[in-house]
Amino acid sequence: MQKKQVKIDQDEFDLMAKKLRFLEESNNALVTIQDKLERLSHFQPEMVLSYDINHILETWLAKLRELVKTEACSVFLVDQQGIEFVHEISKPEELSPIIQREVEAQINLGTFGRAINDGVPSCVSAEVFGKESNRPLSIMIAPLSNLERTIGAVVIVFEEDKDFIRQQTLRLLYILTDFFSLSLENAYLFNDLKSSYFDTIKAITNSVEARDPYTRGHSDRVGRIAKAIAEELGWDKTKIELIDWGGMLHDVGKIGVYDAILNKPGMLTDEEYDNMKSHPSIGAQIVEGISFLEPVIPYILEHHERFDGRGYPRGMAGEDISIKGRLLAVADTFDAMTSDRPYRKALGKEDALKEILRNAGTQFDPDMVRGFEKAYLAGKVI
Repeated sequence: MQKKQVKIDQDEFDLMAKKLRFLEESNNALVTIQDKLERLSHFQPEMVLSYDINHILETWLAKLRELVKTEACSVFLVDQQGIEFVHEISKPEELSPIIQREVEAQINLGTFGRAINDGVPSCVSAEVFGKESNRPLSIMIAPLSNLERTIGAVVIVFEEDKDFIRQQTLRLLYILTDFFSLSLENAYLFNDLKSSYFDTIKAITNSVEARDPYTRGHSDRVGRIAKAIAEELGWDKTKIELIDWGGMLHDVGKIGVYDAILNKPGMLTDEEYDNMKSHPSIGAQIVEGISFLEPVIPYILEHHERFDGRGYPRGMAGEDISIKGRLLAVADTFDAMTSDRPYRKALGKEDALKEILRNAGTQFDPDMVRGFEKAYLAGKVI
């Protein structure tokens, strides 16, 4: 009888120990989730304010893999026609072909389409990954969308674990993909708005250039040449993107220059030249007060300054001229020399290159000239 009592007590003890271990594992899982959410809270505002799609994709996939143990993460974005999902990025990169086959298998099974149509994440057994690794792997398909449109989908492959921990993992993945979707949507909206602004500014520039048929397309060409130089000089992507705006707007101040001066076939009088020299200042005044255009003001105001201090409108010299002004001075002068003007015919590109090289250190910053020469020899100046 005594023996039986001991056996019952042992069974109860084992059951209690099992429950305690489960509670301990559950508590550890909750603490881990809480820690991950705290780390995410510091990370999320920075990403929501980012407008670089590639940066967002790279950073979010890195964060997903940091916070959740995954086999692979991929992003598929909707193409411009809004029809197909195109593979954009995978981490680790070498698993990209497998995850693309996995998505094709899920499309054929209908699970991918259901997740997208329902607008909620779906978690199912992995087909391709499961067979290749011979392990119980799951795949989450999470739409990236807002109320108006689907941007793409995140596909995450991870190993199945204990039921309680699995549920917490899924919840964390849901939270992560929601933040991811918000970051991408903000970037898309910003880029749409930026594109709209740029189209408006381009229309204004075209109207200015239409007054002078000899300079039609000049602003666009100057922007392209300046970007080629900046790439050779190793400027970062954000600064290079800004050149489009600087190139497009650098001559906007010519709206304040008389047509008779712009189209005069002969030499300008001193008074007429003073009027022409006012266009950088006029352009800067037009842009001042528009906060998102303030970074391009140096392109507008300083592209006629000279490295030796003999330029206009302020007679700045050397590195007192911003690097933006020094860059655009080279691009602007080269395009001006290789374009027909009312008072002279265009120079050939080789001759214009020689002129740029000859004026390094006087009219132009030597570093900008070196960058220009590299871009020219690489065939980027067209």
